Amino acid sequence: MELGTAIAVEQVCAKVLSIIWKYYSEVKDAKSNVTHLANEIRDFRDVMHKIQELLQRDSMVAKVPTSASLTPTIKQCLLDIKKLESKLDPGTGAKVMKRVGKRALKWPFTKKEVDEWVVKFQRLKETVNLALNTDQTSLIVNVDKNVIQLEQGQEAIKQELQLEKLPVATEASFDSYHRQYESECIADTRVKLLQQLQDWGADHQRPIFWLSGMAGTGKSTIARTLANKFKSQKTLGGSFFFSRGSGEANNAAKFVGTLAYHLADTSPQLKKCICEAISSCSGITLQGLRNQWKELIIGPLSRTKFNQRPTLNFVIDALDECGSDDDIRLLLQLFVEVKDLNTIDLGVFVTSRPEIVIRLGFKSIPEIIHHNLDLRDIPRRTVEHDISVLLRQELGQISLHHELHDWPGEDNIRSLVQKADCLFIYAATACRFIGDTDWDPEERLSEILRGDSADGGETAQLDEMYMQVLRYSLTKDRDEREIAKLCERFKQTVGPIVTLFDELSVSALAQLLSMPVRAVDVSLGTLHSVLNIPGDLESPVRLLHPSFHDFLLNETRCGDERFFVQEALMHGKLVTSCLGIISAALKRNLCHLPAPDSSPQDVQREMLNKQLPKHVQYACHYWVDHLANTRSDLRPQLGLRDDGEIHSFFQKDFLHWLEAMSLTGKMSQGVLMITKLANMVELVEHHALHAMVKDAERFILSNRAIIEKAPLQTYASALVFSPMGSLIRKRHSDQLPAWLVRRPAVDARWDNCVQTLEDHESIIRAIAFSPDGKYLASASYDTTVRLCDPATGALRSTLEGHDDGVTAVTFSRNGQLASASDNGSIRLWEPVTGVTSRIIHFDPPFMHSYDTWLLLSFLPNGDLVVAEDKGLRIWHQGKGSFSKLLVPDFNIRHLRGSSPQGILAFEAYRKDNDVAEVLLYDSTTGATQRLNTCGAAKSYAVSFSSDNKLALGFSDGTIELHDSATGSSRELEGHSGAVTALSFSPDGRFLVSGSDDKTIRLSELSTQAQSLIGTCSSGVKFVAFSPDAKRIAALCFDAFTVQLWEPSLGATINSGEDRSISVSDIVFSPGGNQMACISRFDENIQLYDTVKEAVEFTLKGHSNGVSLVTFSRDGRLLASASGDKAIHLWDPRTGTRSRVLSSNLGIVRALVFSSDGKQLASGGNEKEVRIWNPETGYLRHKLKGHVETVAITFSLTGTKIAACGPSFSGDQSVTVWDTRTGELLHKLLHKFDRYWDHTSRLAFSPNERYLAYPSAGLTLVIYNLGKKESKNMLEGRSETAVALTFSSNSKYLASSFGDSTIKLWDVGTARLMKTLPVDIYPGQLSFSADGTYLETDQGQIQIGGFPEDSYNESSTLGNRWRISHGDWMMQGNRKMLWLPPDFRGLIAHHDGLFGFACESGRIMFLKVNQGEVVADVMDDT
Repeated sequence: MELGTAIAVEQVCAKVLSIIWKYYSEVKDAKSNVTHLANEIRDFRDVMHKIQELLQRDSMVAKVPTSASLTPTIKQCLLDIKKLESKLDPGTGAKVMKRVGKRALKWPFTKKEVDEWVVKFQRLKETVNLALNTDQTSLIVNVDKNVIQLEQGQEAIKQELQLEKLPVATEASFDSYHRQYESECIADTRVKLLQQLQDWGADHQRPIFWLSGMAGTGKSTIARTLANKFKSQKTLGGSFFFSRGSGEANNAAKFVGTLAYHLADTSPQLKKCICEAISSCSGITLQGLRNQWKELIIGPLSRTKFNQRPTLNFVIDALDECGSDDDIRLLLQLFVEVKDLNTIDLGVFVTSRPEIVIRLGFKSIPEIIHHNLDLRDIPRRTVEHDISVLLRQELGQISLHHELHDWPGEDNIRSLVQKADCLFIYAATACRFIGDTDWDPEERLSEILRGDSADGGETAQLDEMYMQVLRYSLTKDRDEREIAKLCERFKQTVGPIVTLFDELSVSALAQLLSMPVRAVDVSLGTLHSVLNIPGDLESPVRLLHPSFHDFLLNETRCGDERFFVQEALMHGKLVTSCLGIISAALKRNLCHLPAPDSSPQDVQREMLNKQLPKHVQYACHYWVDHLANTRSDLRPQLGLRDDGEIHSFFQKDFLHWLEAMSLTGKMSQGVLMITKLANMVELVEHHALHAMVKDAERFILSNRAIIEKAPLQTYASALVFSPMGSLIRKRHSDQLPAWLVRRPAVDARWDNCVQTLEDHESIIRAIAFSPDGKYLASASYDTTVRLCDPATGALRSTLEGHDDGVTAVTFSRNGQLASASDNGSIRLWEPVTGVTSRIIHFDPPFMHSYDTWLLLSFLPNGDLVVAEDKGLRIWHQGKGSFSKLLVPDFNIRHLRGSSPQGILAFEAYRKDNDVAEVLLYDSTTGATQRLNTCGAAKSYAVSFSSDNKLALGFSDGTIELHDSATGSSRELEGHSGAVTALSFSPDGRFLVSGSDDKTIRLSELSTQAQSLIGTCSSGVKFVAFSPDAKRIAALCFDAFTVQLWEPSLGATINSGEDRSISVSDIVFSPGGNQMACISRFDENIQLYDTVKEAVEFTLKGHSNGVSLVTFSRDGRLLASASGDKAIHLWDPRTGTRSRVLSSNLGIVRALVFSSDGKQLASGGNEKEVRIWNPETGYLRHKLKGHVETVAITFSLTGTKIAACGPSFSGDQSVTVWDTRTGELLHKLLHKFDRYWDHTSRLAFSPNERYLAYPSAGLTLVIYNLGKKESKNMLEGRSETAVALTFSSNSKYLASSFGDSTIKLWDVGTARLMKTLPVDIYPGQLSFSADGTYLETDQGQIQIGGFPEDSYNESSTLGNRWRISHGDWMMQGNRKMLWLPPDFRGLIAHHDGLFGFACESGRIMFLKVNQGEVVADVMDDT
């Protein structure tokens, strides 16, 4: 570290401190914040002074390397402190002070911002102290000889930086700053209970302890006391105190990160393991709770080697206030995993109300693992004693303060104890009420004791206490007019507080309600008895206890209309407030993201909180929830109508809101909000709004994934690829990217495909819905099972454990998940936790082969049916063993399904013949019967309905419906290919079918009405109705994605194109005005007019699928080859066929024109290369030399031709002929490592001196044609070249490789000049005329010059446009436009015009101006 930097930091700290203390003397409402920040800066300044003293000693910089290594950190710190200074200092000099004035000083930071600065200084102080101590110790023992200690100090600094990456809820810790005034159990209370808990905490015979109790019984106070005792005993592993109204502590998002952060402080060994986990799993903090718990808690605890087995405790308070029941269930299951830890004795202490989700959760946990204690079971006498102790202490303090004698007296204490009725919250509220310094405590005590709660009930005494507090605070000694005003103001301020879904500060609440801050502050000032009101305006206001919320919203309990809060009306007012804030505050690129692909993680928290203050975030997150909590008859008045405020929101603010939801990490919540709104709109008769909301629902569902990753793609990809008729697109068309010269001609309206889920890294084999519809499971060759939320499409968790591809997945009726892999292992999972509950092995082991794999299905009783080639087996859950082999006389081919009654349907072959049969096996009786089908076609799919009807799909495209009750059957038609997937709707009314013809169809069985749901990219493998029948999940063969479709019997969704044929190649004409599109399954060629974006000609003539097509350089001829063994020549200008060159060529694998268009060469499996005169059709030469030809190229002048392929001798060879005479010029034999295919490339240099080709050992060969020698062998790649080209001056060679790079070589020296990391896999490559860029089939790549110092250096990619990895359109190194999955098929490019053969079969075009630099992202002004 530089001495000057250390001095500068100390000086700026001193200056900031002097400014801060001015605020302390002048600002009354933020003194605690001022003091807190000042103390931390002072401590940090002192540490920096020590560093300065160390560095001032002679030659110390070289001897304190640890401190010196902090130079970048301290320089950044200096910038941060200067930024802090600029915010604090309103200016200097007489003029400024005269203008501002002392009393005009306003503390510029919120409580949360102060906490963030404090944490920053604390971490800096710890880091610098660590470096200082390391260097000082090293100096004492001679640093030059103590390298190990230095490394340890530097490693500790790295660990602190790793821990900063954890998501920590600072306010959830029991000893956090904002909880410092929350009470603990006072002396002589809860004595036996606390002793019991401490005994448990010292020796966990059962690792989980659940303390339950009703509201107000003191659970949190006990938890705080216990956590503090554990901390003093150094057995506290971490704490998390949930709080219903807290933004960070009302959910489990930061739960694991917080515990891991605390846990790291308990042991250096453990800290190291946790930091290693953070480092090795870079995205772990963004993953689900299960993965976080596994990697950040269980993993480090399992791997840490302690000197002796330590004891630690987690303290978890108010679990019932965690916002999600699913998260609660998951956390309880995660806690169970601590029982398996051998390295440590870890206990988990949990408090909560006895809510049903928690009771059921603990009921499912074996009793041997957990203690249960209900506070209601503690003897009443013990509780009353503890409350009396509390009252004596608190009232005694009040007595001293007011100098009261012999007050309150034992009789009054006993009366209060009786009124408290075992509720500590009653006693606490009473003490706060009595102790208000503005009132006479004796009078207030008398008021409480006079209270009447004769109506009874569990909460009667507490309700009376709340009523007394409110009457005293708002009505006592006031006239009717003043009372009415105060009560109205009470409802305006406290009403929102008890109906908010998150806590807000006084300042944020005032902004939300459009009220002056002082008015809100004054209104709350008299309510300290029931509210926790902080000393500053920026800290959140909290209810003293949740029971006050219940009291105010219950008209029976509250009783007084002046105080009763009508919840529905209050929610309505908040809807109006939220919508107003959204309209006023949001705009495009609110946080000034620098690039179209910038992620929310690129935004600093300071910027986010500045641009999206707390009240704005609140409005964005909860406006729909407030609307949902109003009465339906009030909603039109609140804007849920045509041309109302909500309609206006979608027309003006919807895209801005999506951006804000992404920036705040709430996109999945946003999806649920719009879905919830869509359900509300169904109930109102406002057609324009209904259409807009439904369109918005489709918009957010289709684009959630990319908006979540890159908020600014809301205005790019999301708009560009939405249907032309989308109301959102139309309304916000002015936001479309201006740099996009031509946008793709997408469909006119939304199709039925709601979402495409892309989470797997390999082919998906099976899918299944959980019975409650909360999960969609997918099994893949990537060895994982992934669980998605069907409602939002978000990935919930990834189940890892299989060590081979997963082939089957299924759910039981109670939600258990089973999966099977290729190696025969079967795993049973608890999907909520992701924990493997059992691994089932075959004995003897299952032997996987090409066409056999395990298939699974649960029976109604929970037993698991496993189908293998040899027969069926049933795994009996209770016994933990397999049954004997069932139906042993048959070879099982496919397990097709099971009925709700336990009847299995499967396709099988008798072992004595090869005739396929459909068999039904009754698992309850063991009987097997053959199903008689109507036709002779082979069955491919079976599905059972809830009422035991059976559907079978056949190879001829028909479906048979069998009614087992009546024995009748009928047939459905509609598919043109084999029916490969079937699923009944849950109520049995509908049947969805998928086919090899790539279509999904929906049939209504009562009317036999049928509609086309949609067309897929390939044959359909699986279809499944969701349990609520709102979605159909579909999986195609060899797909990496799962699609979610909307079932609809409406009009067929189709753009008019025939999308059933897979496109195999697309080729632009040299001028770019036409594009040829071919398919190996279609004998026709589609010739598109790229300007009109429509088929101009359909070229008919081939009798089999077209495999190759190529244009002549002048664009006047088009040559095509087909499986019919013929080459056809066409005039693309007229769409007519010129001639057929031959109809008996064999399979043509290479087809190429010479540069002047006067020669056409073909090669394939006919053992010769043929050269034609395309003008006359004359066959000029038959050039022999290869058994098969896989690649051909002409020289620039057309006088030479080269071909490659296997030779007659068995070697691979490259052959060169003279095209004028047919003379063999060169025969180059090589021992190639792999068989060349049609993607291999040959290239002549323009001066015709060299021929380049890839060879064995992943090398490039440059053959000197004049000297007849291989001059250069260019090595150093991990992938073989797929495309080669020479520059126009023949000095340079460009080669593209399978590792997504392009390499530029000096031909003369064989030197690698540049490596361009282009993230593409170009199959075509050529230099531009001026040599400044490369033209590929996926765009253009900027080259730049070839300076000497560019050797092996990666190059910038300029401003040329290209497609990267198939999913981003890039300009240079900037990702500009995300491409949805449908656009990731074949790509062609010509001078800024991109052609896409989409996965769906559509042909699309998109145009940019190549070479034109796009300005930075557009902001709203």
